Formats: sequence, structure tokens, C-alpha cells
Amino acid sequence: MKNQRDAWDEVTSRHIHHPLRAVIGVDDLNNTYIDGSQKRLISRAVALEPSFTVLDYGCGVGRWTLWFARQVHHVVGVDISPKMVETARQEADAAGIQNVEHHTVRKLPLPFENSTFDLVNAVWVLRYITDDDELARTVKEICRVVRPGGHVTFIEKIARRQPVFKEHEGEFSGAAAYRESEQYRTLFEGCGMVMKESGVSSASPLYWPYAFVRDTLKRRGMPDLLSRLAPSIISASITSENLTARMMHFLDDRDIISCSHRFFCFRKPENGNTR
Repeated sequence: MKNQRDAWDEVTSRHIHHPLRAVIGVDDLNNTYIDGSQKRLISRAVALEPSFTVLDYGCGVGRWTLWFARQVHHVVGVDISPKMVETARQEADAAGIQNVEHHTVRKLPLPFENSTFDLVNAVWVLRYITDDDELARTVKEICRVVRPGGHVTFIEKIARRQPVFKEHEGEFSGAAAYRESEQYRTLFEGCGMVMKESGVSSASPLYWPYAFVRDTLKRRGMPDLLSRLAPSIISASITSENLTARMMHFLDDRDIISCSHRFFCFRKPENGNTR
């Protein structure tokens, strides 16, 4: 836990003026596309209501908590990194958002009563819990604090055929475990949750070819003639994903292409109790 916490503190300090770079990547255009694409996925899967209370598990610098806070009654963000939590608080203060709180939480169980939240969100968090027993305990806690009828949404980088352990992920020096989709499904269903939706995340057949061409031109020192179109390409990519995501999922399932990030939405039955 300490090594992971230190790694997140370090990456946050390195990108103090560009918070998205600490939690997504160093390319700002890619960050804009990925952030918008992920939020569209969750908006489509869960009808957010003004009365909702939301937990953002692994809140990082607050990119999700602030987004949720503009749509629901109250949001709680928790993370193991004190520097990320402080950045999230600063971002909320700067935006004048008052219905959100951020806390450092370093161990289980979570400090919340049963059935507290209408939604628990965890994006790019579970893979950094590299111990399988700790992951199982974490999933159980997440399911415990969701109210009956509520949802859990998460996005993860997955392994296609067998788990993969990474000692570090490029900019981020902490370890990660890429697991198969079925392992996540088994854990949540074992806690009484029901799979509502799954699909590929941020796999636009429009945006990524553009990014490839852009990066190739940059490496060769050539001008990017499409740079002025970048905002429109991002917007069109996100808007069209209701259609393209199904196609990409179909192709990925048949090993025609590879989409490594998956979105999951689970629902707790109205009479559901975690097991």
C-alpha cells in the first residue's frame, strides 16, 4: 500500500498544473477524448438523479467527483494518495463546488454504513490492487455500501487470456495487475450484484487513427494539417460511440482487433444483500 501511495503522490506532484496528466496520460488531446468518452459511457448506463449520493472510489485528482457533483445531491471521493486528495479539494474549491468531499482512506473496511450510496464509481483503480485477496475484500466493501437498486460502474484495463502483472506503467511507477473480464464479473456476482452492461471503453475507430497519423507526422517533423480539426474529431468520436462501441466490442470478442479497456456496470437487486 505504501509503495502505491508514494507512486501516486509522486506522479501528482509531477503534474501539479495539469491534473488529468496524473490520472490519464501525458497527451492532452488523448486525455480530452478519453475523459469525455468514459463519462458518456457512464451517463448512458446509469440515469443520474438529483437526489443521488455517489462514492468515487479511487477519486484521484477529482475528475469524476466534480463531474458527478454538478448532477447529483452529494459526492464523496476517497483515495490512498494524500496529494491527490488535496488536489481534488483544491479543484473543487476553485470551481466553487460545495456538495463534494474528499478523504484519504488507506485501509478496509470503508468508513460508511451499509447501503449508503446510489452509485459507486471506480475508474482505473482495481488493477492497482495487485493482491487477489485484497481485491476480493475491496469488491465486497464496494458492494456493501451500495443501496439495493443502486449501481457500481468501473473501467479497467484487462488481460485477454491470462492475468498480466506489470511492475510499472510508463509514467506511473506503481505496480498493476491486468485481469480477465470474467474474474471481475465473478467477484461482483459473488457479492450478489447483477451485470447490467459491459463494453469496450474509448475505442473510437475515428479518434485513434487520427491520433496515429498525428503522432507519425510529429515524429517525422511534418506539420499536422488536421490539428485544427482535432476538437471536431474528438466531439464526433464521442458522439458516435453509441454506435461504434458495439461494433468494436463485436470485433474484439472475435480477436479481429484488440480493445484493452472495458466498462462494467453492475446493479444490486432491490432485495439484494451482499454475500
